[in-house]
Amino acid sequence: MLRSIVSRKPFISTVIIVSIFTSSVSVLPQDIVAADDITGGASVFVFRESRKKPHDRAGSRSFRQRNRGNGGSKYQAQLAANRKKRAARPGPAASTVAKNRARQRPQANQSAALTAKADALLEANSVDEAISTYRTALKQNPKNIDAAHGLSDALTAKAVQLSDDNAAGALPLLDEAITLDDRNDVAYARLGDAYGSINESAKAITNYEKAVQINSDLADAYVPLGTAYLAAGEVAKAETASRNAERLGVTDADARNLKGMILYRQNKNAEAMEVFEAVLKTQGRNTTARYYQALVYDRMNQPDRSIAAFRETVTTDPGYAQAWFDLGVTYYNSGNYPDAVNAYTEAIKYDATNGQAHANLASTYRQLERYPEANAEYKLAEANGIKTPDLYSEWGYCLGKTNEWDKSVARLETAQTISPTAIDDNNVGWGYYNSAQADKAAKNEPAANEKLKKGKASFETAVQKDPKLDAAYVNLGSTNNALGDFQAAVTALNIALSLRRDWVIAINQLGVGYRGLNNLSSAIDQFKRVTELDANNVIGLYNLGEAYSASGNKKEAKKVQDQLRKLNPAMAGRLGDVISGKTLIDETKRKIQQKIPRIPRFPY
Repeated sequence: MLRSIVSRKPFISTVIIVSIFTSSVSVLPQDIVAADDITGGASVFVFRESRKKPHDRAGSRSFRQRNRGNGGSKYQAQLAANRKKRAARPGPAASTVAKNRARQRPQANQSAALTAKADALLEANSVDEAISTYRTALKQNPKNIDAAHGLSDALTAKAVQLSDDNAAGALPLLDEAITLDDRNDVAYARLGDAYGSINESAKAITNYEKAVQINSDLADAYVPLGTAYLAAGEVAKAETASRNAERLGVTDADARNLKGMILYRQNKNAEAMEVFEAVLKTQGRNTTARYYQALVYDRMNQPDRSIAAFRETVTTDPGYAQAWFDLGVTYYNSGNYPDAVNAYTEAIKYDATNGQAHANLASTYRQLERYPEANAEYKLAEANGIKTPDLYSEWGYCLGKTNEWDKSVARLETAQTISPTAIDDNNVGWGYYNSAQADKAAKNEPAANEKLKKGKASFETAVQKDPKLDAAYVNLGSTNNALGDFQAAVTALNIALSLRRDWVIAINQLGVGYRGLNNLSSAIDQFKRVTELDANNVIGLYNLGEAYSASGNKKEAKKVQDQLRKLNPAMAGRLGDVISGKTLIDETKRKIQQKIPRIPRFPY
């Protein structure tokens, strides 16, 4: 609660939180948000960009096409073709074979026989038996190239049978396959699929490129290669891959979606929409097409249709984390924070390591003033790689709202280290100032004064860096008032008011400064100005009544008390105690009692 005014030093102050809705440095009047707690003094926090900065889609990480459903079975035809090519390779003349067999050891003959058996097993799709038989053949003769290449094909066939989501099982099979045969185009293509499924686009691209270098007619590799190029921002390369797929007659939904995605990246919205709608006409549950349809609607400023399309996407595929994330972005940017929370929560449910989703959820909680939950999500965002000055600045603000001031200062100092701007210096000072108020409330005056001095240094640095940062001048003035340096406070606050006229919190603090200098007429003028600009300003009315009382004008003081009673009876009662002199008597009595040494009591 508010401390009473004692002697000539003012104790009335208010916490004010200020943000910027634009990227400009000056803080606009309409951005001031009064906090519920009015005990901490006048302080101004400045968001680095905007308190309601729109979310973007940077956290959309997955580039996997969603509608395959057939694992790698599309490569079966190419595997069969490769086996036929291997079988059709011309061998040595019959006479040469006979001579070689005469020279060969029995193990080599057994290896050749086992290889032929394994070939038959693989042709019959008995993949596990074929793998086992090829391995036995290689044990008999490690130099048996046919067995090595056959085993490479069999391992690839095994990997092809696995679903797209089983990258963990496919990777070791495929790594061994390309070690046995570095010309195995399908193995490289399937490696691309496996890396793509775990969002490692660079490795996916490397393997797809190797596959099509070996076999430029490997039709099934071009669409996923193009999709991976898009994930890496290589739109021109993606377009080339799409054309190669078209050249080879690939016209399925994935190929058409790739074409639509390229058009979307090229900002050809109408053409992209036409492609996705064509896919949806034949495949109404195609989540890739529906998802991108939602993105196009969003870009065309049709949020209702965008939300409906996103909702349909996640209804069809509830585990589509990327769609949940983008639905959260759309809700947030439209001001629907409760639904944004739900969407981001679902995104994290299916992709818990998406740091940007955690950061976005945190800022959504901040908008809802659910600060403890925001702090928990900021922590998870940091743990998952989001370490930007914006994150630390917002996190520091939210920690302040939960009165964790030491942690708040630490996060704000991290933001300042990453981005040593005037705004960040101001916010560090804001943290120290409010931490000092907490220490004062705990009657730890030495700690409070030390933090006020640190805050003052930060504010002085801020105004040196940006002489037009009005928020920093207000904070500097408030801090000087708290330190008892009233003349310095008056100087800083007058500069703030030269940068922005009629700023109520600055005028109120200027009145506090004049009150500290015992310039009661100037203090009254400032407090009257506060109440003229804001007739319901409780702090301004209280300060005005106290200043009238201190000047001996009890009549005007009581008039102010009557006004204040309508707004805040408790504050009016406190002012009444000041006017009657009760507050001063009680405070003097308290100070005297503190000076009397306490005598320990002894039991009778």
